[in-house]
Order: sequence, then structure tokens, then C-alpha cells
Amino acid sequence: MATREELSAQASACNDAASYAALAKQAAAEPADLDYAKELLAKGESNCSFPAHYVAVAEGYVAAGDNDKAAALYDEAANACFDAKEKAETGYSIAKFLGDRDKGRALLEEAISETTNTTELLSYAGYVQDALQDNALANKLFSKVTANCKSIADYQKLASDIKNSGNPTTALMVFKKAAPSSSETADVVSFAKGLKDLFGDDKEVAATLADAESNCMFPAQFVALAGGFMNLLGDKAKAEDLLEQGKNFAMSGEENLDLATGYASLLGDQATAKEMYGVALNEFSGKEDLLKLASAAAANMDDKTIAGKAYDKLASKLSTHTDLAMLAKAVNDNLGDKDRVANIYAAAESKATTAAALVSLAGEVNANLQDPAKTNALYAKAVDACKVYTDATSILEALAKNPADAALAATSLQKALELTETNAQVLDVAQRAHKLTPGDNTVVIQALDKAEANVSSLDEMRKLANASKQLLADDAERNDRIGAKLAKREASQARYTEFQNQEKTLTRPNQFIALASAVVEELEDTSYASQLLTTAEEKMQDAGTFSFAAYQPLIVSVGNLVKDKAWLARLLDLAANNSNTFAQVRNLGETVSKQLSDTEFGKTWTQQFYSAQLEKLDASNASTFEYNKLAKAVKEHLDDDAQAQIILDKGESKAQNHFHFAYMAELAQKWGNSSKAESLYAKATAACQDASQQRELADLMRKAGVVSTAAQTATQSQGGKGTYW
Repeated sequence: MATREELSAQASACNDAASYAALAKQAAAEPADLDYAKELLAKGESNCSFPAHYVAVAEGYVAAGDNDKAAALYDEAANACFDAKEKAETGYSIAKFLGDRDKGRALLEEAISETTNTTELLSYAGYVQDALQDNALANKLFSKVTANCKSIADYQKLASDIKNSGNPTTALMVFKKAAPSSSETADVVSFAKGLKDLFGDDKEVAATLADAESNCMFPAQFVALAGGFMNLLGDKAKAEDLLEQGKNFAMSGEENLDLATGYASLLGDQATAKEMYGVALNEFSGKEDLLKLASAAAANMDDKTIAGKAYDKLASKLSTHTDLAMLAKAVNDNLGDKDRVANIYAAAESKATTAAALVSLAGEVNANLQDPAKTNALYAKAVDACKVYTDATSILEALAKNPADAALAATSLQKALELTETNAQVLDVAQRAHKLTPGDNTVVIQALDKAEANVSSLDEMRKLANASKQLLADDAERNDRIGAKLAKREASQARYTEFQNQEKTLTRPNQFIALASAVVEELEDTSYASQLLTTAEEKMQDAGTFSFAAYQPLIVSVGNLVKDKAWLARLLDLAANNSNTFAQVRNLGETVSKQLSDTEFGKTWTQQFYSAQLEKLDASNASTFEYNKLAKAVKEHLDDDAQAQIILDKGESKAQNHFHFAYMAELAQKWGNSSKAESLYAKATAACQDASQQRELADLMRKAGVVSTAAQTATQSQGGKGTYW
């Protein structure tokens, strides 16, 4: 070995603990210069900072024969260990070079418990085997390496990593731990494929597959094993033999399906496959079985007849639009038969009743048939089926993804706008309309109008103003108007807060109506007033019964404060439908004709209302008094002489006694029709049956301030002296 003189030249180049320790080991070799070795080790010790430094110098002291000094340095190393790798390397050195297996084992076990890195654990297994020669601990370590492997794929991934790290022997040992029971045919084939892919050992693959043959009992097992021999080894003869064996075990449609797929996909034997697919088709009746058969036959057979028959049989068993749509997609994907697909979609359409179902179906038709006309027809049908706002937006979202038919887009937007319940939704429709119907602002304008009418807060007004500027930047009149409203709202926010606080204390409908009146008077805010009146109506509806006395202030307020014609018409229809007595009819007619600020609307509606009442009298064989009352109401509320006289004439045709004629005569007299009054009084006189009735008539005429010669003569002829005159 090298002498002190030779080593001294090298010592000048040492600059760390490891280099000094390595040189010291050379000095300790025969012929040994232990003193010089220890000098070098002392210099190395002075450079120690980390466990590896102490271990290197300690190994040098062992070589120099100073185990006590080595043990002290190993203690330094052990105390300085921070991670598992340092502990493992220190423990290995202690056991291997110092010979203290107990201390080395303790550090190795500690390192093993602290790491999950596969490569490191396998290194530690080598340490255990080399330094401790402890198979039990080595197996424990090995179990830790494979603890997370739950499947053949897991073992294959682990084995691949081990092999790639340069240890194919260990990799094979690890992968063989995944070997399944020979009765688990599909797993055996998967395991054999892993052997083939990782190690390329055809002999091992063949032996693995052969071991599984004796455990095959079902056609699926024979097919799986045949696939292994065919795909992994190219052994067609063995595959044919296994499939023939499988035919002897085929008892059900499922088993014939397995074999048919095997013959077609593995051997390309179309004739045998067709025969067996046919057997399976005759035996199958369930949806999942038929779908599986059709898919397999379509994928493996050149002749799509069997698949078509399976799909037809399946179609006859489906009853929901979702199942039929699923079938249509399968037929389209596997057969490409557009006519058959269209027929299935038609059947699905007949089952789809909700907007969501029709939207989904339209998307399927669009994707699989590329038929814009049919797609748009389904979307149009979905529009008609919309019940809530989200129904309509689902259509708008679908239309936004594809170029939309302009008329369909407009109809869909109109439906969405109709179903909006909040101003946020209204503005959402406006934004969608701006994108869906570029160049046509019809719906944008309608939406912004609706939002403006329904603003309920300063925040909503600000959002409306921003939307108007964005969507209708050129509409100066609108933007100025909304801007002015926004400014007024901001300036009046304190008063709004007061009104809103007051609103929280209200409980009765008339209180909300009164507050609405104050809001319009002070703030001219019909939107807020509309909300208050809506709340009033809701509380009336909660009562469960209709009372015109309660609804009358609401009707007047809707007509005069917020001037919402559609709402007013609905309330008036409700009142008309609940007018079951003439007093109720008269009150309603008087309210509409006399109290609404829009007098033209009020008279037009009242005219139609009284005309409807006349039709009811005609249909019910009403009495003369009922006609007379209606005629009087028409005259007083509409000042319509012609209509009043027509009704009075109908009453005259029903008159039966002097009272009837006398009352009508009095009305005619009040309306300035003296000749008609004289005619009716004459008829009243003629209707008198005795002196008593004549006196009654004379009394009625006197009270009415009328003198009738005919009546006076008739009265005197009955023996009286004309005392009533």
C-alpha cells in the first residue's frame, strides 16, 4: 500500500471529512500506518457537520481498529440525523461496519416507519438484507412497499417504476405478488398482459394462461382466455379450441352474446357470430341486455341487421323521452341510420311534455341529425311549454350556442320576458336579446320599459340606467328620462327610506293603498306604488272571498295612480264575475264610469259591462223591474238615452200590471220623454182591474207630478169623484 510519504501529497488536496476518511482507510491498509490514519481522521473529524460526515470518519476509525472512537462518532451521527435517509444510512453503517446490529436495527426501523418513497424503501430492504440479514424485517419492508397496491394495475405500475430504476429482478418479484387465482380468468389475462408488457417473457405468459384453462366453466371465461392466447401470443388455434369448448357451456342469451363477440372480434368468424347473436336476440327482452347486444353486434359485425333488429326490439319497450333519446343516439353512433334515428326522435317528442325535456331533445336532434328545421320546431314547442323563467332561459342558452332563427329567438325572448319575476331577470332578458337579435331592439326596448315600470330601489334604478346606456346608447330621450328618475330617486332617498320603514308596519290592504297614493303624490313613483298595490291585492286574495267594498279602492288606485290598463282590466273582470246582485252591478258600473280618471276607458268598459248584463237578463227571462233598474243605471252612469230606452222597451214587453207601466212611465217622464210617459200611463190605466187599482195608479201619478186625463176619466167611471186629482 501507499506510504506516509505518498499519501502526504494527496492529503494536501483533502478539504472535507469524506476525503480525509477515504485517505485514512488507505493508511490503515497493510502495511498499516495507524498513527498516520488517525492523524488524517482527526482532521476529517474537524470538518464534520452532517451525519454522513460522521459516518465516513467513523468507518475510518473502524478500519484503524479504534471501535470506541467510531462508536462515539456514530452517536454524533445518530443525534444529527434529520430525515429517514440519514437514519437508514447511519443505521446500515453501524450494523455493517461497527457490528452493532441492535443499534443499527433501531435506526433502520425508524427510517422505514418515516418514508413512503418506493425507491428509498427498496434501498432500505437491501441494507436490511446485507447488514442485518434479517428476513423478517426485510419482508416487513417489502409489505410496506406493496401496501398501496390494490389491483393488478397498481402492481404493474409499481413494478414498472422499480424496473425503470434499474432493478428488473425485484420488479418481477413485486409484480408476481399480483398473480390472481387461476379461476379468475379475466384477471389472469390482465396479469399475463402485464408480464408481456413489462418483461416480454412469452414462456411465462403461456404458462400463466395455461394454468387458468382447467378452471374455465362459463363461456365468458373461455372467451377471455381465448383473447389472452390470441392477443398476447397470436395463438389462433388455441383461441379456436377455447371458443369451441365455450359453446358446450352456452345456456343463456348472455352466454351466447359473449361467445358471439368472441368469434367475431377474435377470429373474424362472422357466420358463427351472426348465428349466436341471433340466439341471444331471441332470448333477450330487457333494456340493458338489448342495448348491450345491439352495441356489440354493431361494433363486431359487417352486417348490421342483427343490431338493427335489437334496436327495434328495444324501441318497443321504451316509454320515456330520455330512454328514447338514448336509443336514438346509440342507433346514430352505431348504425348511422338517419331515418331510423329520426323516427325514434319523433317517438321521443311525443313523450316530452316539459320545456326541459324538449330543450334536451332539440339539442340531441341538432347534434345527431343536423336538421335545423326540426331542431327549431322542438325549441318552439319548448317555448310553448315554458312555465317558469328558468325554462325560457334554458332555451335562450341553447340558442346562443348555435346560429338562431330570428323568429324563434324573438319568440323565446318574449316568453322569457313574460315569465320574469324580478328586475334582475328583466335586465337579463335585455342583455340576451341584445346578443341574440343584433340589429333588432324590439325585445330590448320592451324589457327596459318593463324594468323601468317595476323599479323598486335605488340600486335597481342605477342598474337600469347602466343597462339603458349600454344597450340603447342612441336613445337619448330614454336615457335622459331614466337619468332624471335616477337623480330624483337619489335626491329623495331619505323619503324613500321613510316610506319603506312605514311600509314594514302596515298590515291591512287599505293601508298599502293609502301609502301608494302618498308615494305617487310626493315622489311620482308609480313603480313603487304598483308594488304597494300588489301587496294590497295579495292580502285581499288571502282573505279567500271577494268583497267589492274592499276591491273598489284598489280598482280606482290602479286606474288613477299607476294607470296599468292590463291590471285594471283584470281587476274589473274579477269584480264583474263576482257581481251577483244588481246592487253589486250598479256599484261596479258607477265606480268605473264615474271615478276613473280615464273617462273614455271607464265609459267604454261600463257600456260593455251593461250590455253583458242585458244579455243575461234576456237569457234568464227577467222581470220588467230588472230591465227597468238596468235602464236607469245606463241612463245615470252613461247618459245613453238610446240604450236606456231600448232596455226600457224590453221591460215594457214584460210588464204585467199597472205598477209596472207606472214605474216605466215615471222614468220616461224624468228623462224628458213626455209622449212615451203618456203612452205608458195609458197602458197602466188600461191594466187596472178595479177601482182600488185605479186609485193606486192615481196616487202614483200624483206623487210623480203627472195629470192624466185618461186615468182621471177611468177613475171617475169607477164611481169615484176624482178625489185623487
